[in-house]
Amino acid sequence: MDTPKEIFLKDYKLPDYYFDTVDLKFSLGEEKTIVCSKITVFPRVEGCSSPLVLNGQDLKLVSIKVNSKELKEEDFHLDFHHLTLPSPPSGNFILEIVTEIYPQ
Repeated sequence: MDTPKEIFLKDYKLPDYYFDTVDLKFSLGEEKTIVCSKITVFPRVEGCSSPLVLNGQDLKLVSIKVNSKELKEEDFHLDFHHLTLPSPPSGNFILEIVTEIYPQ
């Protein structure tokens, strides 16, 4: 597990996006947990063209949708620590993500 990185107030910047609502559903199993999230996202500044970067690790991405449309692999970038949407919609949108977590 990585050592937490200290963040100082002087380094804080306002986020490019806010979450209005977050709905989570958990399906608990013996081997894995499936998490379904539905997030209403809106830009801090209307027309924002910044990437949306979400933190997370030790997750297996099952699916991702924006406004009910399934995204293709070229529409997002996934690495060990982040899920990035390089070109999210410029206005409000609904982000739906399904992940698997292996808590063992």
